[in-house]
Amino acid sequence: MRVALEVAYQSRHHDLATKLKLLQDIGPVCLNLDLNGMRIGIPWQLNDVKTMHGARYEPFRHVLSILKDAGATPIHDFVIVGAKRYENLSTEEKQIILDRDMKHAINTYLSSLTGNPSRINNLQDLIDFTKSCPEEDYPRRNVAGLERAQATDPSDELYLKMLALNASFTGDGGIHGALSRHRCEVLLVPTLSTTLQTFAAKAGSPVVSVPMGSYSTGTEVEKDEKNGLVNVAPGIPFSVYIFGRATKDEDVLRVAYVVEQMTRVREKLRPFLEPRTEIGDVLGR
Repeated sequence: MRVALEVAYQSRHHDLATKLKLLQDIGPVCLNLDLNGMRIGIPWQLNDVKTMHGARYEPFRHVLSILKDAGATPIHDFVIVGAKRYENLSTEEKQIILDRDMKHAINTYLSSLTGNPSRINNLQDLIDFTKSCPEEDYPRRNVAGLERAQATDPSDELYLKMLALNASFTGDGGIHGALSRHRCEVLLVPTLSTTLQTFAAKAGSPVVSVPMGSYSTGTEVEKDEKNGLVNVAPGIPFSVYIFGRATKDEDVLRVAYVVEQMTRVREKLRPFLEPRTEIGDVLGR
């Protein structure tokens, strides 16, 4: 929490009045463990929650019990009306706004450069350069994402359709709308939800994760099919995720602080590899 306060104060993106308001809102969070009157939504209908690893259920129930003891009321019939529609979209439908925005951003950046020795002036130039420069390691490192972005057009029917739908995901069909309908301050999920991540990014909603447990000895190892990284294995920690309304960071931090203080999961974790040298040991040498 001290880190959050320091980041807020040192930010160069806000004026002094805004910083002081942030500190005023966030500061009291770390002074008490009282959640009396707070309503917390639990969106059980999300696909990511329905398919999550079974080991997460018991720690999540423990977190809910802690929040109830602190005075909060979990709302279990909490529904995000746009979630199912988003989950049923095709990959192309989910990607097209991001792809179009990336094309625009890259073109704007490259065209603004005052020094450009390779004469990469737009996205198409970047694609061509990547394919022709040996150091870029093409085609092992491909340009599929860049080419997908290059193919977008602001007049595309699908792009315009998704822009309109996007407005729903950031409003009534998303996090803010669900919190308002159910009169909740935050929502809580026991696993990382791609849908909620997307909705939060679109709406500017705050989110924080707090460790709530770890996989026990004997847990079968599961690896990511795309990159081979280990997702599930004995000792690997997993978190609860807390989402709130845009500009209401203090609500998210308030719940996160209670969970963190009352579970102390971080103190029970056993690192797979622990450094023996601290920065202070070598700083200034």
